[in-house]
Amino acid sequence: MSEPQPLRIFDQDQLAACVQCGFCLSSCPTYEVTHLEEHGPRGRILAMRLADEGELPLTHPDLAASLTTCVQCRACEAVCPSLVEFGSLMETARTELGERTPPRGLRGIAHAVGFRVLTRRAAVRIASVGLALLQLLRFDRVLPGRFRPARRVRLGDALRPYRLPGSGRAAVRTAPAGAARGDAFVFLGCVMDGMFRDVHQATIDVLAAVGYRPRLEPAPPCCGALSIHSGREEEAHRLARATIRAYAGTSGPIVVDSAGCGAAMKEYGDWFGTPEARSFSARVVDLSEVVRPDEVAARGRPVPLTLAYQAPCHLRNVQGLADQVRALVAAIPGLTLLEPDDEQRCCGSGGIYSMEQPDFGDAMLASKHAALQRTGADGVVSGNPGCAMQIARTGWQVHHPAQLLARSLRP
Repeated sequence: MSEPQPLRIFDQDQLAACVQCGFCLSSCPTYEVTHLEEHGPRGRILAMRLADEGELPLTHPDLAASLTTCVQCRACEAVCPSLVEFGSLMETARTELGERTPPRGLRGIAHAVGFRVLTRRAAVRIASVGLALLQLLRFDRVLPGRFRPARRVRLGDALRPYRLPGSGRAAVRTAPAGAARGDAFVFLGCVMDGMFRDVHQATIDVLAAVGYRPRLEPAPPCCGALSIHSGREEEAHRLARATIRAYAGTSGPIVVDSAGCGAAMKEYGDWFGTPEARSFSARVVDLSEVVRPDEVAARGRPVPLTLAYQAPCHLRNVQGLADQVRALVAAIPGLTLLEPDDEQRCCGSGGIYSMEQPDFGDAMLASKHAALQRTGADGVVSGNPGCAMQIARTGWQVHHPAQLLARSLRP
C-alpha cells in the first residue's frame, strides 16, 4: 500500500490561523450532539492538516466522516478569535472528497438527477407542479417520511404567474408620494421559484409597497449554493458566472429572499476575485436592507400573531443580518416576536444535509423543536427554505418575513 501524499490544497494561512483554542466548540451543533472532537471545528481543521501534510489520506474513513458530518452552518466563524474562514476550508475539503469519492448507487443517481433539475428552470417548474398534484391527491404519502416535503405546494401557486404592480388586480398599497426608488430585481432561483412562489409574491408586494419597481427578469436558474455545499465546486462556479452575466447591464439592488442563496451570492466576489464579481455581490441584498422598520411601523396594518424568531444560519453567521431582520419583523404592528433560548443554534437542515446525515439532522431538529416550544409561540419566523421545511417537520407553521410584511402592507 502506497504512502499518502501531501495534498497542499488548503489555504495554508487559514490552517495556521487556527490556534486550537476551542472557543468554536460550544457554537458547533454537531459537537453538541456527540461531544467528540472529530465533530467540532477544531477536530475538522486537524483532519485537514493531517491530509494536507500527507499523514493520512483525505479519504480515510475517520477523516472523511469528520468532514462530511459538518452541517456548514459557519457558527464557528462568528466566535473565532483568529477569524479562521472555516467555510472556505470546508468547501475545499468537500470538493476534493467529491472528486475522489463521488456518490455511488442510489445516492449518486439522486445527486445526478436532483442537481440537473435544479439548474434548469423548466424542469423545476414541472417538478413543482408534479409535487403539487401529488400532495393534492395525497400520493406523496407513499414517499418515505424523510423524503416527503413538509412544505405544501398549492397547485394554484405553481401554475399562476407572479403579479406585478399594474398587472391587473392591485396586490399592494400605493407607495407614498415621492417614494419611487427605482428598479429592484427579485432573484427567483430554483427551490424558491418551485416551492416558495408565495414568498416571492410577498417580496414583490413589499418592494412595490415601499416604492420600488419589482423586476423578475433576468432569471438565471440557480445561484449554486446547494452545489458548493455538496462539493460540486465546478458546477457552483459555472452557475455563479452565469448569474453574474445575466445581470450585466442592469443596475439596482438584487433582492434575495433565501438566506442561503443570498449568502452565496454575496461571496461571489471572494470566489472569483474579479471586479465584475465584487460589483455583483455588492448589489445583492436581503429584504431587510431595502425596507426600513419605521416605514413598516408607520404604514402597516396589525398582524396579531405571537411567533418565535429563528434566524437561518447563513443569515446570521455569513450575512450578519439576524438582528436587522428581527428588528424589521418586530416593527409590524400587533406582532409579538419571541426569542428561543438556544442562541439561534442550527436546526439541522443544511440544504440536503438532513437527508444525507439523518442522525445529526434529527438530533439538531429535536433540540430546535424543544427550544421553540419553550418560547410558548404559536408559530415560527424564518427566512430560508431549508429551515422552513426542516422546522415544519415537527408541526410548526413557519412564516417567511416577507409574508408577514406583505400581510401588513397589502390592502
